[in-house]
Amino acid sequence: MTDSASAGEPEVQSFVAGPWTLPWSATACGQARSAIGDVLSRWGLDDLVPTTELLVSELVSNALRHAVGPLRLTLERVSDVRCLVSDGSSAPPRPIDAGLEAESGRGLALVGMLAARWGWEHGPVGKSVWFELSSDADPPGRDIGTDEREGGAT
Repeated sequence: MTDSASAGEPEVQSFVAGPWTLPWSATACGQARSAIGDVLSRWGLDDLVPTTELLVSELVSNALRHAVGPLRLTLERVSDVRCLVSDGSSAPPRPIDAGLEAESGRGLALVGMLAARWGWEHGPVGKSVWFELSSDADPPGRDIGTDEREGGAT
């Protein structure tokens, strides 16, 4: 049989939320975080909310600083969660090696450290920068090397 559910693999429904048009202002980050938190909670993915909110804030901030409008946000779920921030610029994102004293320049490095994958693609108008988080992985920051039972490993 070719049906994946019949082959013993769990069936995964796909969902799309958005696109939301965000204002070209400092309030865009907060609106993006709010939208992401609401959707992930509805999808039963509360563990992904903090990391997703952090990373979407970075991508929205980068768009506001380095691109042009319009600014849009889309959230997709198949087996993983994919967050796309679209802007009107065709220029690709450029990770930089921020110096120790630099006040900015670490956003894409942060995305690269916390996301399962990230990248960008050209769109009909501008580009979309995206990241993916695994919906079945341990949330970042969780120490998976310790026993969760009280008192630790025996």
